[in-house]
Amino acid sequence: MQIELLKKYVKQPLVINQVQLSLEQSQLIDQALYMNNKTTEFSINRDGNALDYCRLNDITIQAWSPLQVGMFGGTFIDNPDFPELNKVLGELADREGVSKAAVAIAWILRHPAKMQAIIGTMNPEHIKDVCTATDVKLSHHDWYELYLAAGKFLP
Repeated sequence: MQIELLKKYVKQPLVINQVQLSLEQSQLIDQALYMNNKTTEFSINRDGNALDYCRLNDITIQAWSPLQVGMFGGTFIDNPDFPELNKVLGELADREGVSKAAVAIAWILRHPAKMQAIIGTMNPEHIKDVCTATDVKLSHHDWYELYLAAGKFLP
């Protein structure tokens, strides 16, 4: 509804919605997977179905902080608080010949909503590194394996 309200007051078409999204911050995706599941907080609709709204209205989701833990927690890449996630990221990175960061970005790009990732760096080497995410071939199994390794479960 926030987008509808904004559309009332701007003349430009709204074509982008920037939201925080990463393997660790996946609330945008979680609610639809856990809908009607009273046993988890993942089922709480906190965003008014923003992902579905954007997909229905041809608004591209741009994921900011795609490697971050929360707002100020740093990255989950090689973070000892995320051993299972880093194990799976490492296995897929080795298989694909890319970095863990590239695999984490590929996870976002693999979503059927055709999302984009904002990498937020001025470092040319980091930019080259994460751009390899477009070459990563994640299967459905890989995508869900990463999701599970990030501490989620499937209903």
